[in-house]
Amino acid sequence: MPGWTLVDSSSTEGRTFKRLLDVTEVGFVWDGASNGTADNLIQMQLRLLNKEDVYIFSDSNITRTWLSVKKRYPLVGARIEVENGEPQFVVEEHRLGKLSPDEIFFGNASSVEDAHRLVLEILDGPRPLSNDLLARIYIFRLTDRPDVIHFFPLIAHCVTDGAANLTFVRCFLDTLSSRSEPPISSLEKRLSMVIASVDLEPRQPFSPAKQRWRRAIGYVLFQLMTAKRQGGHTLPCRLTHATPRTTARSRIALAFLSQEQTSAVMTNCRLNNTTFGNAFLPLAQVAMTRVLYRRYLRGEIGEEEWEYRKKQPHISGGLLNLRPYLDQRWLAKGGHGEFLLAISFLFYQLPFMTLGMTTRQRRDELVLCNGAPPFAHLLTFNRFLHRANLVKQQIDKYLYHPLFLEIAGAAHLDRLEITKFSAQERMKSTKGGTTTDEGEVIAAVNFPGTTWAHWGSTIGNMNHLVPTEYPLRSSIPISPRSSIPHPAKAGYVIPPIPDTSEDEPKVFVEHAGMHLHARPRELYLGAATWDGQLQMSVCYDGNVYEEGIIREWLDEFKDAAVWYLGQSHADDGFVRAKM
Repeated sequence: MPGWTLVDSSSTEGRTFKRLLDVTEVGFVWDGASNGTADNLIQMQLRLLNKEDVYIFSDSNITRTWLSVKKRYPLVGARIEVENGEPQFVVEEHRLGKLSPDEIFFGNASSVEDAHRLVLEILDGPRPLSNDLLARIYIFRLTDRPDVIHFFPLIAHCVTDGAANLTFVRCFLDTLSSRSEPPISSLEKRLSMVIASVDLEPRQPFSPAKQRWRRAIGYVLFQLMTAKRQGGHTLPCRLTHATPRTTARSRIALAFLSQEQTSAVMTNCRLNNTTFGNAFLPLAQVAMTRVLYRRYLRGEIGEEEWEYRKKQPHISGGLLNLRPYLDQRWLAKGGHGEFLLAISFLFYQLPFMTLGMTTRQRRDELVLCNGAPPFAHLLTFNRFLHRANLVKQQIDKYLYHPLFLEIAGAAHLDRLEITKFSAQERMKSTKGGTTTDEGEVIAAVNFPGTTWAHWGSTIGNMNHLVPTEYPLRSSIPISPRSSIPHPAKAGYVIPPIPDTSEDEPKVFVEHAGMHLHARPRELYLGAATWDGQLQMSVCYDGNVYEEGIIREWLDEFKDAAVWYLGQSHADDGFVRAKM
């Protein structure tokens, strides 16, 4: 069993296994040490379809489900201990089979709005997780609706990512609504699927010496790529010298497209040979331009700052699902959906601000739409497609590089150094209850090095991996009772014939979303499709960004998605904006 070592075995307590964390996992451990930075919070609203199934939401059934999920995905019940300065995962067999303190919280919410308020309280308060508790769930019952509960799993990022989150909630909801449980493989087999992602990289053709050379070259290439990223700008914000050492006040803003708008957006992406993931950054950039232009015209941004911003690139980063590039045999056994962390990072850079035809216009010649030039005057449809193609080219250049995995590994090392230093500085500043002297507010221009516009990612259609009705019908390949293999069906033994005993739906998912606890200064734009609707979110540090500015930018992003991709552009792109 690569990576894992049996360190103890007892007839009463069972076995204990350990493995070292890889660089990416350690980086997120340091993140989490800063009051839960990067912890994953999943938000779901569940409704019973039949009143007679009220037992499904009982405390005992939820507890049964939790214990079953821990056995199927052992990292859910793992803990971290440090030996000789090296953090290790510890999986104790007896802990997987019993309820540990604080793993489940049961509470009440007076309304849906009250439940959303409770989410912020979880994010704002002391960190609910620790090295001894890497995952827990919150259950809030609506006092006026016994058929509805709010289900909030909170999971440390060192053991999960977007794909793992979807696996966790799908397995939990299917088990919760089923009277029978599919068999679980032995602990050894389950642990063999959650080794460090670095050990799953396909390196067999290379000798150890050649692997070292490849890693060294990858590190040099990463440093050269980093050195080329200079300048940049972001939304108006409040920065001080203490910002990197101040725990973020994590906030979330949401927006939605209708099912009709979402269908039109996705259809036009296909018709124009692009994806929403590629269009994501140009939409964010032109939305940011309108926010900034509005403030410039109102005199809130001076001429010097405006001239500086006009010339700056739009520099962004995001998360990359690393699983498709790992060991193919592992993927064939369910690696696409396995519960572990397997990500890397992408970096993008788009040209200067999208000012379009307004660069040739005097202020009194500008055509304004809600206080700023319309999209068609800032970025024509054809130029929008060009920038979306630039994103695709950058992604392809990175992913198809012969040393892609080595460059990605260098990015993980670089991030670990930064994350560890930042976490240690924040812990020093808060040790003993001392407060941080904020100092003077820093100007938002002329920063040395790189200024990130934002980070972000798109998940795609969540319903492919997390349907809305449970138990999962045996006719759905992702169902544990289906005899059809599925690349993301992790943790299950595929039955020889379909099991139709649980085909009647009992639970419906009315709402779902995933959020990260923000880092200091973080601005993270996300998008996913759920139940035919495109959901857009911004996770941000409320100490740095004002809610009004974030809401304005998100609304502009939504409008940009509708204008560029929600309608036909049969002419040259100079279509008058309908806003």
